[in-house]
Amino acid sequence: MPLSIPAELKKITPYIRRAEELDRDKSNAESRLVAYYCRQYAVHTGIAIAQSDVAKNCLGEILGALEGEKEAMDSFTRDETQFLCSSFAGKIFSKADTEDRNGQATRDTAKTFYAAASFLEMLQQFYQDDDESEEYLEVKEKSKYAKWKATDILKAIKEGREPTPGGYGENLAEEEPPVTEKEEETETETKEGETAEIVEVETASDDGEEEDSEPVVEDVPVTPMAPPADENKDDVSEKAKQIGTDISGLPPPPPYPTGTDLPEILAPPAPTPLRPPMTFNPPAPPPPIPARAATTSVGQPAIEKKPYLFGMGAAKGKKLSKAQFADAKELTQFALAALEDKNSDLAAERLAQALQILGR
Repeated sequence: MPLSIPAELKKITPYIRRAEELDRDKSNAESRLVAYYCRQYAVHTGIAIAQSDVAKNCLGEILGALEGEKEAMDSFTRDETQFLCSSFAGKIFSKADTEDRNGQATRDTAKTFYAAASFLEMLQQFYQDDDESEEYLEVKEKSKYAKWKATDILKAIKEGREPTPGGYGENLAEEEPPVTEKEEETETETKEGETAEIVEVETASDDGEEEDSEPVVEDVPVTPMAPPADENKDDVSEKAKQIGTDISGLPPPPPYPTGTDLPEILAPPAPTPLRPPMTFNPPAPPPPIPARAATTSVGQPAIEKKPYLFGMGAAKGKKLSKAQFADAKELTQFALAALEDKNSDLAAERLAQALQILGR
Protein backbone atom coordinates (compact mmCIF):
# COMPACT_ATOMS: atom_id res chain seq x y z
CA MET A 1 0.00 0.00 0.00
CA PRO A 2 1.64 3.28 -1.10
CA LEU A 3 2.30 5.75 1.66
CA SER A 4 -0.11 8.68 1.65
CA ILE A 5 2.02 11.82 1.37
CA PRO A 6 0.44 15.23 2.05
CA ALA A 7 0.82 18.02 -0.51
CA GLU A 8 3.04 19.84 1.96
CA LEU A 9 5.69 17.12 1.48
CA LYS A 10 5.38 16.99 -2.31
CA LYS A 11 9.17 17.26 -2.69
CA ILE A 12 9.83 13.91 -1.02
CA THR A 13 7.27 11.95 -3.05
CA PRO A 14 9.69 10.80 -5.82
CA TYR A 15 12.10 9.26 -3.30
CA ILE A 16 9.35 7.44 -1.40
CA ARG A 17 7.81 6.09 -4.62
CA ARG A 18 11.21 4.86 -5.80
CA ALA A 19 11.72 3.14 -2.43
CA GLU A 20 8.32 1.46 -2.70
CA GLU A 21 9.15 0.21 -6.19
CA LEU A 22 12.42 -1.21 -4.87
CA ASP A 23 10.55 -2.93 -2.04
CA ARG A 24 8.74 -4.98 -4.69
CA ASP A 25 11.91 -5.78 -6.61
CA LYS A 26 13.49 -9.11 -5.70
CA SER A 27 15.87 -9.40 -8.66
CA ASN A 28 18.59 -7.04 -7.40
CA ALA A 29 20.40 -7.70 -4.14
CA GLU A 30 21.08 -4.00 -3.61
CA SER A 31 17.41 -2.95 -3.87
CA ARG A 32 16.82 -3.11 -0.12
CA LEU A 33 19.84 -0.93 0.58
CA VAL A 34 18.96 1.69 -2.05
CA ALA A 35 15.34 1.81 -0.83
CA TYR A 36 16.57 2.51 2.70
CA TYR A 37 18.69 5.47 1.61
CA CYS A 38 15.90 6.83 -0.60
CA ARG A 39 13.69 6.99 2.49
CA GLN A 40 16.47 8.48 4.59
CA TYR A 41 17.05 11.22 2.01
CA ALA A 42 13.31 11.88 1.93
CA VAL A 43 13.27 12.35 5.71
CA HIS A 44 16.23 14.74 5.70
CA THR A 45 14.50 16.71 2.96
CA GLY A 46 11.02 16.66 4.47
CA ILE A 47 11.89 17.49 8.06
CA ALA A 48 12.89 21.03 7.05
CA ILE A 49 9.53 21.74 5.41
CA ALA A 50 7.05 19.82 7.57
CA GLN A 51 4.70 22.23 9.33
CA SER A 52 1.37 20.48 9.91
CA ASP A 53 0.67 17.54 12.20
CA VAL A 54 -0.25 15.46 9.15
CA ALA A 55 3.16 16.08 7.58
CA LYS A 56 4.98 15.36 10.84
CA ASN A 57 3.04 12.11 11.30
CA CYS A 58 3.96 11.11 7.75
CA LEU A 59 7.66 11.65 8.47
CA GLY A 60 7.29 9.76 11.73
CA GLU A 61 5.93 6.77 9.83
CA ILE A 62 8.89 6.84 7.45
CA LEU A 63 11.31 7.11 10.38
CA GLY A 64 9.68 4.08 11.96
CA ALA A 65 10.35 2.07 8.81
CA LEU A 66 13.97 3.25 8.79
CA GLU A 67 14.46 2.28 12.42
CA GLY A 68 13.31 -1.25 11.65
CA GLU A 69 16.01 -1.56 8.97
CA LYS A 70 18.79 0.30 10.77
CA GLU A 71 20.51 -2.73 12.32
CA ALA A 72 20.80 -4.50 8.97
CA MET A 73 22.07 -1.38 7.20
CA ASP A 74 24.72 -0.80 9.87
CA SER A 75 26.52 -3.91 8.61
CA PHE A 76 27.56 -1.98 5.49
CA THR A 77 30.62 0.26 5.48
CA ARG A 78 30.45 3.81 4.18
CA ASP A 79 32.43 2.91 1.06
CA GLU A 80 30.26 -0.11 0.35
CA THR A 81 27.04 1.85 0.79
CA GLN A 82 28.11 4.66 -1.50
CA PHE A 83 29.47 2.23 -4.09
CA LEU A 84 26.27 0.16 -4.24
CA CYS A 85 23.94 3.18 -4.35
CA SER A 86 26.07 4.94 -6.97
CA SER A 87 26.31 1.82 -9.12
CA PHE A 88 22.55 1.33 -8.99
CA ALA A 89 21.80 4.95 -9.94
CA GLY A 90 24.39 4.75 -12.71
CA LYS A 91 22.79 1.63 -14.21
CA ILE A 92 19.35 3.25 -14.28
CA PHE A 93 20.73 6.40 -15.93
CA SER A 94 22.80 4.43 -18.46
CA LYS A 95 19.79 2.35 -19.47
CA ALA A 96 17.76 5.45 -20.38
CA ASP A 97 20.74 7.24 -21.93
CA THR A 98 21.56 4.27 -24.18
CA GLU A 99 17.98 4.07 -25.47
CA ASP A 100 18.04 7.80 -26.16
CA ARG A 101 21.40 7.71 -27.96
CA ASN A 102 20.15 4.87 -30.18
CA GLY A 103 17.06 6.81 -31.21
CA GLN A 104 14.76 4.39 -29.35
CA ALA A 105 13.36 6.81 -26.76
CA THR A 106 9.77 6.09 -25.67
CA ARG A 107 7.48 7.08 -22.84
CA ASP A 108 9.15 4.37 -20.74
CA THR A 109 12.54 5.95 -21.47
CA ALA A 110 11.26 9.22 -20.02
CA LYS A 111 10.04 7.39 -16.91
CA THR A 112 13.44 5.78 -16.52
CA PHE A 113 15.13 9.18 -16.80
CA TYR A 114 12.84 10.55 -14.07
CA ALA A 115 13.65 7.58 -11.82
CA ALA A 116 17.38 8.04 -12.49
CA ALA A 117 17.09 11.70 -11.47
CA SER A 118 15.60 10.69 -8.11
CA PHE A 119 18.31 8.09 -7.45
CA LEU A 120 21.06 10.54 -8.43
CA GLU A 121 19.67 13.22 -6.11
CA MET A 122 19.53 10.64 -3.32
CA LEU A 123 23.33 10.28 -3.69
CA GLN A 124 23.80 13.88 -2.53
CA GLN A 125 23.55 12.72 1.10
CA PHE A 126 26.98 11.10 0.71
CA TYR A 127 28.64 14.47 0.03
CA GLN A 128 29.12 17.72 1.93
CA ASP A 129 27.23 20.77 0.67
CA ASP A 130 30.50 22.53 -0.14
CA ASP A 131 32.02 19.51 -1.92
CA GLU A 132 33.59 20.64 -5.19
CA SER A 133 34.84 17.27 -6.38
CA GLU A 134 34.30 16.26 -10.01
CA GLU A 135 32.38 13.22 -8.82
CA TYR A 136 29.83 15.31 -6.92
CA LEU A 137 29.49 17.83 -9.75
CA GLU A 138 28.81 14.99 -12.18
CA VAL A 139 26.09 13.59 -9.91
CA LYS A 140 24.32 16.96 -9.89
CA GLU A 141 24.75 17.50 -13.64
CA LYS A 142 23.43 14.04 -14.49
CA SER A 143 20.42 14.57 -12.27
CA LYS A 144 19.63 17.89 -13.94
CA TYR A 145 20.13 16.40 -17.40
CA ALA A 146 17.93 13.37 -16.66
CA LYS A 147 14.98 15.56 -15.66
CA TRP A 148 15.38 17.81 -18.67
CA LYS A 149 15.71 14.87 -21.07
CA ALA A 150 12.60 13.18 -19.68
CA THR A 151 10.60 16.38 -20.15
CA ASP A 152 11.98 16.80 -23.69
CA ILE A 153 11.02 13.23 -24.68
CA LEU A 154 7.48 13.54 -23.32
CA LYS A 155 7.04 16.89 -25.03
CA ALA A 156 8.06 15.37 -28.38
CA ILE A 157 5.65 12.45 -27.95
CA LYS A 158 2.82 14.81 -27.01
CA GLU A 159 3.49 16.89 -30.13
CA GLY A 160 3.47 13.80 -32.33
CA ARG A 161 7.13 13.91 -33.36
CA GLU A 162 10.09 11.61 -32.83
CA PRO A 163 12.22 12.52 -29.79
CA THR A 164 15.56 13.97 -30.82
CA PRO A 165 18.35 11.46 -30.05
CA GLY A 166 21.10 12.77 -27.83
CA GLY A 167 23.41 11.66 -25.10
CA TYR A 168 24.74 12.96 -21.82
CA GLY A 169 27.74 15.22 -22.35
CA GLU A 170 27.01 15.94 -26.01
CA ASN A 171 26.68 19.73 -26.37
CA LEU A 172 24.94 19.80 -23.01
CA ALA A 173 25.34 23.54 -22.52
CA GLU A 174 23.77 24.30 -25.91
CA GLU A 175 20.98 21.74 -25.76
CA GLU A 176 19.71 21.96 -22.24
CA PRO A 177 17.25 24.78 -21.51
CA PRO A 178 16.18 25.23 -17.90
CA VAL A 179 13.07 23.34 -16.83
CA THR A 180 10.49 26.01 -16.13
CA GLU A 181 8.42 26.06 -12.98
CA LYS A 182 5.28 25.72 -15.11
CA GLU A 183 6.59 22.54 -16.76
CA GLU A 184 7.49 20.98 -13.42
CA GLU A 185 4.12 21.91 -11.93
CA THR A 186 2.32 20.38 -14.92
CA GLU A 187 4.17 17.10 -14.43
CA THR A 188 3.43 16.98 -10.70
CA GLU A 189 -0.30 17.17 -11.36
CA THR A 190 -0.35 13.74 -13.02
CA LYS A 191 -1.93 10.77 -11.25
CA GLU A 192 0.08 9.30 -8.39
CA GLY A 193 -0.90 5.72 -9.17
CA GLU A 194 0.78 5.66 -12.57
CA THR A 195 4.38 5.24 -11.41
CA ALA A 196 6.61 3.03 -13.53
CA GLU A 197 8.40 -0.07 -12.36
CA ILE A 198 11.92 1.17 -13.06
CA VAL A 199 13.86 -0.97 -10.65
CA GLU A 200 14.67 -3.77 -13.11
CA VAL A 201 17.68 -2.46 -14.99
CA GLU A 202 17.75 -4.96 -17.85
CA THR A 203 14.16 -4.44 -19.09
CA ALA A 204 11.89 -1.41 -19.32
CA SER A 205 8.48 -1.24 -17.72
CA ASP A 206 5.76 -2.92 -19.76
CA ASP A 207 2.64 -2.91 -17.67
CA GLY A 208 0.17 -2.28 -20.46
CA GLU A 209 -0.76 1.21 -19.35
CA GLU A 210 -2.97 3.38 -21.54
CA GLU A 211 -1.30 5.43 -24.24
CA ASP A 212 -2.28 8.77 -22.75
CA SER A 213 -0.98 8.00 -19.25
CA GLU A 214 1.78 10.16 -17.88
CA PRO A 215 4.54 9.20 -15.42
CA VAL A 216 4.54 10.67 -11.98
CA VAL A 217 6.96 13.55 -11.97
CA GLU A 218 7.26 15.29 -8.67
CA ASP A 219 8.74 18.69 -7.97
CA VAL A 220 12.24 17.34 -7.40
CA PRO A 221 14.74 20.04 -6.44
CA VAL A 222 18.04 20.15 -8.31
CA THR A 223 20.09 21.77 -5.59
CA PRO A 224 21.51 19.66 -2.77
CA MET A 225 19.06 19.22 0.05
CA ALA A 226 20.66 16.87 2.56
CA PRO A 227 21.84 17.67 5.08
CA PRO A 228 19.88 20.97 5.41
CA ALA A 229 21.71 24.28 5.07
CA ASP A 230 23.55 25.61 8.11
CA GLU A 231 21.14 28.48 8.64
CA ASN A 232 18.26 25.97 9.02
CA LYS A 233 19.93 23.47 11.33
CA ASP A 234 18.35 24.81 14.51
CA ASP A 235 14.90 24.77 12.92
CA VAL A 236 15.41 21.23 11.67
CA SER A 237 16.48 19.98 15.09
CA GLU A 238 13.46 21.60 16.69
CA LYS A 239 11.10 20.07 14.12
CA ALA A 240 12.67 16.67 14.62
CA LYS A 241 11.89 16.93 18.34
CA GLN A 242 8.30 17.87 17.52
CA ILE A 243 7.94 14.77 15.37
CA GLY A 244 9.14 12.79 18.36
CA THR A 245 11.78 10.71 16.61
CA ASP A 246 15.55 11.09 16.83
CA ILE A 247 16.80 11.50 13.28
CA SER A 248 20.38 11.48 14.53
CA GLY A 249 20.01 7.76 15.16
CA LEU A 250 20.08 7.04 11.44
CA PRO A 251 23.40 6.20 9.78
CA PRO A 252 23.97 8.87 7.09
CA PRO A 253 26.11 7.17 5.79
CA PRO A 254 27.97 4.44 7.78
CA PRO A 255 31.43 5.12 9.19
CA TYR A 256 34.60 4.13 7.40
CA PRO A 257 35.66 0.54 8.06
CA THR A 258 38.07 -0.25 10.85
CA GLY A 259 39.96 -3.34 11.79
CA THR A 260 37.01 -4.55 13.83
CA ASP A 261 34.87 -4.70 10.70
CA LEU A 262 36.69 -7.81 9.47
CA PRO A 263 34.82 -11.11 9.87
CA GLU A 264 36.25 -13.60 12.32
CA ILE A 265 37.05 -16.08 9.57
CA LEU A 266 39.67 -13.69 8.14
CA ALA A 267 41.45 -13.27 11.46
CA PRO A 268 44.93 -14.85 11.74
CA PRO A 269 44.80 -18.19 13.55
CA ALA A 270 45.70 -18.00 17.21
CA PRO A 271 48.83 -19.96 18.15
CA THR A 272 48.54 -22.97 20.41
CA PRO A 273 50.82 -22.90 23.50
CA LEU A 274 53.57 -25.53 23.71
CA ARG A 275 53.17 -28.27 26.27
CA PRO A 276 55.62 -27.81 29.15
CA PRO A 277 58.30 -30.50 29.43
CA MET A 278 57.62 -33.32 31.83
CA THR A 279 59.96 -33.96 34.75
CA PHE A 280 61.29 -37.45 35.41
CA ASN A 281 62.77 -37.06 38.91
CA PRO A 282 61.79 -40.29 40.68
CA PRO A 283 60.56 -38.70 43.93
CA ALA A 284 58.31 -36.16 42.24
CA PRO A 285 55.31 -37.02 40.10
CA PRO A 286 55.20 -35.46 36.66
CA PRO A 287 53.42 -32.09 36.51
CA PRO A 288 49.96 -32.07 34.95
CA ILE A 289 49.75 -31.31 31.28
CA PRO A 290 47.88 -28.03 30.76
CA ALA A 291 44.77 -28.11 28.63
CA ARG A 292 45.14 -26.90 25.08
CA ALA A 293 43.76 -23.39 24.78
CA ALA A 294 43.81 -20.91 21.95
CA THR A 295 45.30 -17.58 22.93
CA THR A 296 45.64 -14.30 21.17
CA SER A 297 49.15 -13.48 20.04
CA VAL A 298 50.88 -10.55 21.69
CA GLY A 299 50.09 -7.25 20.00
CA GLN A 300 47.12 -8.70 18.08
CA PRO A 301 43.83 -8.07 19.92
CA ALA A 302 40.99 -10.37 19.11
CA ILE A 303 39.06 -9.17 16.07
CA GLU A 304 35.40 -8.54 16.70
CA LYS A 305 33.10 -10.67 14.62
CA LYS A 306 31.04 -8.57 12.23
CA PRO A 307 27.28 -9.09 12.54
CA TYR A 308 25.48 -10.97 9.85
CA LEU A 309 23.67 -8.96 7.25
CA PHE A 310 20.03 -9.89 7.87
CA GLY A 311 20.14 -12.86 10.24
CA MET A 312 22.26 -15.34 12.17
CA GLY A 313 24.42 -18.11 10.82
CA ALA A 314 23.83 -21.81 11.29
CA ALA A 315 26.03 -24.37 12.93
CA LYS A 316 27.75 -26.76 10.56
CA GLY A 317 25.59 -29.74 9.73
CA LYS A 318 22.31 -28.09 10.71
CA LYS A 319 19.56 -27.51 8.20
CA LEU A 320 19.46 -23.93 6.93
CA SER A 321 16.30 -21.86 6.73
CA LYS A 322 15.10 -20.12 3.58
CA ALA A 323 16.07 -16.78 5.12
CA GLN A 324 19.64 -17.98 5.72
CA PHE A 325 19.95 -19.21 2.13
CA ALA A 326 18.65 -15.83 0.95
CA ASP A 327 21.17 -13.99 3.14
CA ALA A 328 24.05 -16.09 1.82
CA LYS A 329 22.92 -15.46 -1.75
CA GLU A 330 22.75 -11.70 -1.21
CA LEU A 331 26.20 -11.61 0.35
CA THR A 332 27.59 -13.56 -2.59
CA GLN A 333 26.04 -11.07 -5.01
CA PHE A 334 27.58 -8.21 -3.06
CA ALA A 335 30.94 -9.97 -3.32
CA LEU A 336 30.56 -10.22 -7.10
CA ALA A 337 29.75 -6.52 -7.29
CA ALA A 338 32.89 -5.75 -5.29
CA LEU A 339 34.97 -7.90 -7.65
CA GLU A 340 33.62 -5.94 -10.61
CA ASP A 341 34.93 -2.84 -8.87
CA LYS A 342 38.26 -4.64 -8.26
CA ASN A 343 37.81 -4.38 -4.48
CA SER A 344 39.27 -7.72 -3.39
CA ASP A 345 39.16 -7.01 0.35
CA LEU A 346 35.46 -6.23 0.31
CA ALA A 347 34.75 -9.26 -1.88
CA ALA A 348 36.64 -11.54 0.51
CA GLU A 349 34.78 -10.08 3.48
CA ARG A 350 31.35 -10.69 1.99
CA LEU A 351 32.24 -14.21 0.83
CA ALA A 352 33.49 -14.99 4.33
CA GLN A 353 30.19 -13.82 5.82
CA ALA A 354 28.28 -15.97 3.35
CA LEU A 355 30.33 -19.01 4.37
CA GLN A 356 29.69 -18.29 8.05
CA ILE A 357 25.95 -18.21 7.46
CA LEU A 358 26.26 -21.57 5.69
CA GLY A 359 28.11 -22.95 8.71
CA ARG A 360 31.42 -23.35 6.90
